[in-house]
Amino acid sequence: MILEKKVHVCRKCQSEDIVKNGTNGSGSPHYHCKTCGAYGVLEPRQDYTEEEKEIIINAYQKRSSMRGIERTFGVCR
Repeated sequence: MILEKKVHVCRKCQSEDIVKNGTNGSGSPHYHCKTCGAYGVLEPRQDYTEEEKEIIINAYQKRSSMRGIERTFGVCR
């Protein structure tokens, strides 16, 4: 059996000296870097590209329902 260990680092100073510091409203874990004092989310959510935004807005303007758009594109309101 192969085990892989994932090491989180601070996004600002690249230090491994971080501790968990609770969660935000959506449940994403926050961290506190003891080296530089930064606070943040360990794995930030990726933003949508401009092309994806345009496609979704066009679908909405063509009278698709919000729920239908959520199911089709896998996005939330």
